[in-house]
Amino acid sequence: MDKTHLINIRDRVLRQMADNDFAGADPFDGLESQVFSATGLDRFQLARLFWVQAIKRGPDVLRTAARIPKRVNPKTLALFLGAADGVPLGDFKARLMAMQNADGGWGYPFAWQARAFYAAQNQSNAIVTSFVMDGLFAAGVTGDDPVMGCAAGFIEDQLWRDGYFAYVANTDAEIHNASLWAAFALSRVRPGNAKTERAVSRVLNAQRDDGSWAYGTLHHHQFIDGFHTGYVLDLLDRLRRGGMAGLDSAITRGWAFYRDACFDADGVPRSFAGRDGYVDAHSVAQAMASLCRFGDYAGASRIADWAVKHLYEERRGLFYAGIGRFGPDRRNYMRWTQSWMVWALSIVIENGAMTNAFDPEAPLSFKHPDPDRAAKEAAVRALSEEGFRALFALTRAAASQKRASGEMEALYGLTRGLKTLQRIGGERGIILQARPIKHPPAKAT
Repeated sequence: MDKTHLINIRDRVLRQMADNDFAGADPFDGLESQVFSATGLDRFQLARLFWVQAIKRGPDVLRTAARIPKRVNPKTLALFLGAADGVPLGDFKARLMAMQNADGGWGYPFAWQARAFYAAQNQSNAIVTSFVMDGLFAAGVTGDDPVMGCAAGFIEDQLWRDGYFAYVANTDAEIHNASLWAAFALSRVRPGNAKTERAVSRVLNAQRDDGSWAYGTLHHHQFIDGFHTGYVLDLLDRLRRGGMAGLDSAITRGWAFYRDACFDADGVPRSFAGRDGYVDAHSVAQAMASLCRFGDYAGASRIADWAVKHLYEERRGLFYAGIGRFGPDRRNYMRWTQSWMVWALSIVIENGAMTNAFDPEAPLSFKHPDPDRAAKEAAVRALSEEGFRALFALTRAAASQKRASGEMEALYGLTRGLKTLQRIGGERGIILQARPIKHPPAKAT
């Protein structure tokens, strides 16, 4: 990975977004078409659904002819504020606060029709509200701020159903990643609340035997895609880091499924689990972040290099929406593509030094002092329980070998690694059975 090259590309795309005031097209904004509205067909559900899909799947010339205005999406600004454990790239706090709806939530700046429900323009929903709250937290807003209190009230009062959180107030459709995002957001304002506990438990119970999660519970929501799987795994890990117990098994099984089914033989992220074909830039972006979260910095770096080679267009200075068997999808989506790719590249750039600093398949050792300690500990905390135990066993075996050979400097570094693993294991409730490593007796002089 050429870090300077990634920074230059990231900054060029971000600069162009800023030049457009972060306003742009979205795959699902077809109902904002002035032409469609003039026909009067926007009164009918099937017509709305057909039109949204036609714009989403059609060429840019159709979008231009339909006269769809460019709008600013709060989710874009939230990502650049640091949402989803991202890297802060600007101060959008006041702007996002000003965009809060009267009911306390945030929504997409366009109306849209799904098979399960209809959402009006700017209607508050679980995903945008949770991302904005996450971004505001990253910017230093505290849970006792009235903005956060109103947002938490919207989630708890309008989205709660019997055991889960709905996507929008006017539907009972259960979508696992949306419910988990809402549960996580609520927990940060109201720690220990029973609704978060119930919603998380329901997501855990929805995990399939192979470790996967379907998108939702409705019959047409039984697909499994890469970026929503990444969402769920990231959130479960963040909940685990926040002290919630009982998540290790689900994360371990989910991670194994994700790595096996959501990447092709070359390590390129798939849009849908187990299925090659169109590669969506959104799935590519989420994969970079998820691999960094779970300690595979080298894998994230390889995907970043692949994305720059195959998804970035130098002439326009932007990322393609995806790539398929007929070549790149050249449509330019501000939120769905550009913001996610900038967000993901920033995470890879931030963690670039860790590519060589931490290898989960090598014994854990610390220098004294070790400038990489904080980053290494963060990577260790992100490991699944299985990976954590494997690292402990590997480190202990290496320490025993160094003890037997009398290599004291190496032994001291590995001993510090073992003590760190025991401490973090205790924090996570992982019991590690280990005998103290005895140093060889000093030689007589």
